[in-house]
Amino acid sequence: MQNRPNDDNRLTLYDTLKNSYASRDKQKGAFKDKNYVYDSDLSNHNEQVYYNPKEKKLLYSIAGTHNIGDLGTDLYLAAGHLKDTNRYKEAENKLREAKKRYGVDSATVVGHSLGNSLAQYVSSKNDKVIGLNGGYTIGQPTRSNATSYRTKGDLVSLLGRNETNVHNLENPNTPSMFGGIVDAYRAHNIDNIKNEKIYV
Repeated sequence: MQNRPNDDNRLTLYDTLKNSYASRDKQKGAFKDKNYVYDSDLSNHNEQVYYNPKEKKLLYSIAGTHNIGDLGTDLYLAAGHLKDTNRYKEAENKLREAKKRYGVDSATVVGHSLGNSLAQYVSSKNDKVIGLNGGYTIGQPTRSNATSYRTKGDLVSLLGRNETNVHNLENPNTPSMFGGIVDAYRAHNIDNIKNEKIYV
């Protein structure tokens, strides 16, 4: 989380994760000012592919749970069988296709929540993986090429809080009068890292 020259020209983790839940029209126009081109053929509501031809950089973003069908995927993740799901197979295939299309053997893969879990599973050792509040199962280590962030109080990422390469961030929310599940839900929100200088 360090400042570097030309920070204004770098994508933040916040912007990429927030964009993964945006409408397709907004996704198409995103990151043009950073020289990224949206790939309409390979992108859908679950995964977005962007390529920066100037830097020959592939950005692959995976959305977290955002529809009722994803709840089943979440259950498979909790049971340690994420690789048996359609979301996993789709994410893995799209990343492979994108690398082939752009002639690269590495990508920056980002994701939030379920998307962070998928990013770690579908990425190769050559990829750079960055995520927020990813779900973990007991005994599941963080990939060596992955950097994960979690907001303190987030229940989804609780099992990963002490893993290598997991950075626990302060929760910017004031505890609510309801506590419990309400505060945990607020801790899971992407907006908690809006002011963090985390770059992809």
